[in-house]
Amino acid sequence: MVLGRKGLQIEAWKFGVYLAVPIVASVVYNDPDVQRVSADYFQFMKYPASPNTNLREEFDQLKEKREKEKEQRKEYAEQMRRLRESVASRRKALSSEEEEGGVSG
Repeated sequence: MVLGRKGLQIEAWKFGVYLAVPIVASVVYNDPDVQRVSADYFQFMKYPASPNTNLREEFDQLKEKREKEKEQRKEYAEQMRRLRESVASRRKALSSEEEEGGVSG
């Protein structure tokens, strides 16, 4: 199907949008204030608190945090294991009650 003039108009509109979007983005994001705000917002770069920061203390804190998370995961896994065991024992008890009820009933 031939659109004629309308087809040409829509193609011209699409071409204009394809050119305008990158140009406008380049103009907007080339501003240093916008770059600073976006770098702060998206945290592209993270620097230490100060150049005199004791890295050994930071590493120790990170290690303690990892160990604490590991312990929490271990406790959670233990809780889930006990929950699964209790559900399994409950199902077993229910199935044995149904078998006893079916035999005598």
